[in-house]
Amino acid sequence: MSQKKSERWQTLRKIADQFEQQAAQSLGRSNGNLHQQQQRLEELLQYREEYNRQFQQTGARGMDGATLQSFQKFLIQLDQAIAQQRQTVAAAERDCDDKRHTWQDKHKTTRIYDKTIERFVAQEQHTESRKEQHESDDRVKRHSADD
Repeated sequence: MSQKKSERWQTLRKIADQFEQQAAQSLGRSNGNLHQQQQRLEELLQYREEYNRQFQQTGARGMDGATLQSFQKFLIQLDQAIAQQRQTVAAAERDCDDKRHTWQDKHKTTRIYDKTIERFVAQEQHTESRKEQHESDDRVKRHSADD
């Protein structure tokens, strides 16, 4: 007996599901990277705040020009690192959005296959039911004819 249409489509659905799972895993990794980059940015911001507070305290007690320049130079470097990390976070956010859209597309495809298979199963059940009814009617007719 040949394979039912719904069964043939199950193969396509399984492949779509594999693609969806791969996209979900990729999204998970991207999301993890985004959180990690956001955490690094937060740490840099906190470190800059602490260093600036230390600069303020040291400045209130007085400091020589070389120390002042050293503090200012390091704050500039911190600001550059923060700006670079913000760009890294923005790139990670874009990547995460791209991965989310890819997963949503794959998920949508899988759901389409699910709905298609459900429709085929319903059609197959209806066809099978009609066939059984027809066979039952034939048996009744033959039985009536034998009487």
